[in-house]
Amino acid sequence: MDSPTATTPASAFRTPPRILIPKLARSRDRWKAKATARKCQYRKEKIHSRDLEISRQRWKERAGDAAQQLQELQQQLQRAEADLVEARSQIAQLQDDSKKN
Repeated sequence: MDSPTATTPASAFRTPPRILIPKLARSRDRWKAKATARKCQYRKEKIHSRDLEISRQRWKERAGDAAQQLQELQQQLQRAEADLVEARSQIAQLQDDSKKN
């Protein structure tokens, strides 16, 4: 499809060029400014999204490490409690043996 200027001669416009041209130029400038602002906002959002993803990944790793450390500490506690029970039974047995002798 042809552009309107190709099919319509300049003399067909009622508005004189001295008025029409500045309006078109302002319209173009506003369009460019809006497009530039959108592009800038898109870049900011993209960077923000990337940073959030990195942050979330870091928190997932920290949470996984903390869960693993918790599990290890619980196992150590269970072993320590088992050792304590064994030590108490040995003490009780030694006390019984010393009373017998």
